[in-house]
Amino acid sequence: MEVRAALTTRRSIRAFLDRPVPREAVVAILEAARWSPSWGNTQPWELAVVGGDTLKRLTAAMADRFARQVPPAPDVPMPETFPDEYRARYMACAAGLFGTMGIAREDRERRRAHLLHMTRAYGAPTVIYVLFRGDLPVPYTMFDLGAITHALCLAAHAQGLGTCIEAQLAHYPDLVREHLGLDPTHRVVVGIALGYPDPAAPANAFRTTREPLETFVRFIDG
Repeated sequence: MEVRAALTTRRSIRAFLDRPVPREAVVAILEAARWSPSWGNTQPWELAVVGGDTLKRLTAAMADRFARQVPPAPDVPMPETFPDEYRARYMACAAGLFGTMGIAREDRERRRAHLLHMTRAYGAPTVIYVLFRGDLPVPYTMFDLGAITHALCLAAHAQGLGTCIEAQLAHYPDLVREHLGLDPTHRVVVGIALGYPDPAAPANAFRTTREPLETFVRFIDG
């Protein structure tokens, strides 16, 4: 797939077919993404690919906590607020998704069911966890982890696979470390749901918009 096409056609997938992702496809994605740029080529990322019964046990444990309304305790704090124009985009994204899925604003039960489904990685057969060591400097490490996260999603899209970058999968990092056998010093950033998109799912028909260049680009060449 040509680079520009991959950038402009990738989208978040929120419903997956019950079809495993072959190991060779995952390895090909990882091989491509490992060429992502990083500060001084430090390559501060670590990745954990989880599937099978381990993923089922992990997502079941996370879903149980979510259902019991246990407060999240992510390693990377979630933003609590945004300035108005950014918040407007966030709200428009949520409204557009739920509208596409036919979930009314006042339908709290279905909205909560959607969040529970999100906690189960939308039924994806594979999740790639993006991790870093706790002794690394956070700001630039986050920048670099964003680069490889995007690369993973583009590489998957080029193979006909879908992804969804989920902070929801990192809300209970202690469970992630426990089920994946990670060192206590590992910090969990996001989980990337990975699988074959379900073409019949309304959620997968939703596509967000992007701001025109003039709203965020300035040319200084005089």
